[in-house]
Amino acid sequence: MVVTSCSGAADPATTTTTTTDMETTTSTTAAIVEETTTTTSSTTIPDSGPPLAVQGDTNETVEAFQFLLNCSGFGDLTVDGVFGPATLAAVQAAQESLGRPVDGAPDDALLADLSRSCSDSRRIEAGGVVTVVGNAAPTDPEIFQLALLSDSTVSLTVIQGTGLGVTVRGADGQEVPVEGQSTYSIATSQDYTVAISSPSGPATFTLTVNVTEGVREVGDWILATNGISYRGTKLLLGSDAQTVIDQIFDFLGHGVRGGYEEFDTGWYPITEPQPLGLRGIRIEGFAFLFHGPDPSNPDRPETFARHRFFGAASDSAGDPRPDGYATTAEGITIGDTVVDLKDAYGDDVVLGHTTTEYYYQFTDSGGELCFYFEGAEEPTDFSPIVEIASECRSG
Repeated sequence: MVVTSCSGAADPATTTTTTTDMETTTSTTAAIVEETTTTTSSTTIPDSGPPLAVQGDTNETVEAFQFLLNCSGFGDLTVDGVFGPATLAAVQAAQESLGRPVDGAPDDALLADLSRSCSDSRRIEAGGVVTVVGNAAPTDPEIFQLALLSDSTVSLTVIQGTGLGVTVRGADGQEVPVEGQSTYSIATSQDYTVAISSPSGPATFTLTVNVTEGVREVGDWILATNGISYRGTKLLLGSDAQTVIDQIFDFLGHGVRGGYEEFDTGWYPITEPQPLGLRGIRIEGFAFLFHGPDPSNPDRPETFARHRFFGAASDSAGDPRPDGYATTAEGITIGDTVVDLKDAYGDDVVLGHTTTEYYYQFTDSGGELCFYFEGAEEPTDFSPIVEIASECRSG
């Protein structure tokens, strides 16, 4: 008897059974099944370069990675330059996401990838010498932010990296010219950006930032809470009006005694308020105000009541006065900002306002000085001073 069995698409195995009286013999011929070998291709993971940092390090390179890991969404790290377990986990997450060897040792290529994916600028807390690490590319400069005070200088030195460009620009959009090899003089207190560019290709660099705060210079005219002085000669509030006027014209020079109208400084009435008939003269950025005759006391002498300064102007010969020719004793003048003011006076200046304007008030035993700002909005750190007065206005 012959029995045939079929299974699948391959040739079936054939089994032949022979039966005799004495015995049964079974022989089997195995079917030949063809096997197919499948090959799967995968993207080759690039080799990692020399590590720029490893767990246990504490330096500015780690700080750069921490900032960029946070910026790129791979961590919520404290940017302290300490390579601990949390930084390691963030590095590994970035390596895995970016298709790099997951060894926890970030290299130059990972720094470049993170820099390209981060659009935030890094803030530098200026003070002494600060070292920062970054990576710039032709269309993606590395941007740092730092707040600088007027009259300070900043030196920027690339100590690692070649063919790089450095540009310093204020928040007002003005580029600060470089002096010598790497020094920039800061004229106005504001936020500044430092852009490191690499026209030839991605480049890792190390930059040192050295900020030196300048000593504020004081002008020939000193604005004080109890009056005003010129090169040491004091004109105190309450002094005889004519004596003060004569001295002011002596100090300003250029023949101003020829007549008040020469500089459009004729007497003018102050209409608000007018309890004692204040009047004054305006000349070269100043307003000098005097108590005039009291209607109830016409023989009362005229006295120096207050002063106001609006900024440098031209003298009678048409020559511009220098910006800092009138300052406070601490070197504050028109154009300086709130941060300049706080740097000079600290907590001794207090914010105040009326319905129409804001000011910072400084008070000492002699009286007060008020520093005014443009507009009816509260001034920001970099709002410029537009007026300095020896008395705060009310209302």
